[in-house]
Amino acid sequence: MNGRRALDAALVALAIVSPAVSNAEGTATLTVQVTGALPGKGQAVFSLFTSKENFLREPYTTMTTPVDSNGKAVFHVKELKPGTYAVSVYHDADNNGELNTGLFGVPTELVGFSNQARSLFGPPSFRKAAFQIANEKEIGIRLGKAKD
Repeated sequence: MNGRRALDAALVALAIVSPAVSNAEGTATLTVQVTGALPGKGQAVFSLFTSKENFLREPYTTMTTPVDSNGKAVFHVKELKPGTYAVSVYHDADNNGELNTGLFGVPTELVGFSNQARSLFGPPSFRKAAFQIANEKEIGIRLGKAKD
């Protein structure tokens, strides 16, 4: 019985230490709550960027998820290194996997950026959309027309 108690104690100690070890490794989790899409139609396309050099060109990661009946979508990104990031999201209403654009390349589908960043002409800069993450972070993005 003593061996069993020692094993149980070791497992409890491991369970207590494991989260601390995970945090010591310096990983972060990002949750993005997206609102404003057309309810129950299409998908939300999420892209995460790590610098101004790759902003809107080469995402660190891209994900898609269906838009729910309330026009919402949620994204979770785990095991991020602490640092500076920016997010773009668009509502792919027709599920074609592309951001539809009109005259002069202006998006015709709903778009949004972290920090609700906007720009008068063209997309916002990385600086406007950038945020810091160290542990866990939750942000909200409200989709809208590109020229709201």
